[in-house]
Amino acid sequence: MNNKIITSLVTVFLFVFPIHLFFIKIKNLLYDFKVIKPVKISSKVISVGNVSLGGTGKTPITISIANFLQKKGLKVGIVSRGYGRKKSSNSFLVDNQHWTECGDEVVLLKNNLHSEIPIFVSNNKVFAAKKLSKMGCNIIILDDGFQHRKIHRDIDIVLIGPQNQLKNRQLIYPYGSLREPLKNVKRADITIMTKKNIVKNKSILNFDYALDLVIKDEILSTSKDKLIKDLLKSSDNLSVCSIGDPISFSKTLESLNINIKKRLIFPDHWSFSLQDVNKINKLASKYDLHNIICTEKDYIKLIDFKKSLNISLNSIVIKHNLSKEFEEDILCRLT
Repeated sequence: MNNKIITSLVTVFLFVFPIHLFFIKIKNLLYDFKVIKPVKISSKVISVGNVSLGGTGKTPITISIANFLQKKGLKVGIVSRGYGRKKSSNSFLVDNQHWTECGDEVVLLKNNLHSEIPIFVSNNKVFAAKKLSKMGCNIIILDDGFQHRKIHRDIDIVLIGPQNQLKNRQLIYPYGSLREPLKNVKRADITIMTKKNIVKNKSILNFDYALDLVIKDEILSTSKDKLIKDLLKSSDNLSVCSIGDPISFSKTLESLNINIKKRLIFPDHWSFSLQDVNKINKLASKYDLHNIICTEKDYIKLIDFKKSLNISLNSIVIKHNLSKEFEEDILCRLT
């Protein structure tokens, strides 16, 4: 039985028998009333997380904070569970593993982090954090750590994305897109509204900081194109994405004035296959499409099929910026 069938069966079961809601409530109560105490390590720990199933920009924010602190002379390490990898039970320090071995988000981290920032992949965040601490990292950042309460964190950061503004998305999975009730955001030290520039309506949620989604002028491409402006020359573009918030990706392309003729949306963290590539090629032939435009996370996976794709592959790239106020807040909390 493959993972897709298992996921579907679990979703149906939890919809009918939502026992997971009971366990979420009990777990949080045990930590809130200090019946269970989180493990404290010698290094400072920063958690970057959310209450959604995805799409708030955890990995880009993790990259931004890590690079900022590294420039300030701190020794930073990243802990990631490596979602989507083949052998999820393995724990290791990232070197040059393929995305199937460490997860697509880990490759995204490695491609954008300063070369001196180590990444440790493990489902056991306490174990991974201790390993990085022993390596000399005085700052440990947990990528996607809000629900993982086993480890003490000095700064708890929660991201609020555009989808969290929608009433019909403010229910817990499988009824909505939340991992836990939205009210639990109050556990956080800092809340950040991400992708603020693609939210038209005034936020119905409170937050401490707002960060825009900013895209670099440079792109990743299998063709000679190197800049966003090169993509504006063609209207025969195919949008492909497998991220938690595909609507935001569409809005981002629209804000860049990139014309999209056709769109393909896959589930988050989708492992592309030759069957998917054949689907793309058939669509490209039928509608005379010349370019695929995707996210950097999808580019990491689709580049494996470079020789099989009949059209060029292009990715927009996020610019990792933080506001000065947020940077100062982080530094103040670490001292």
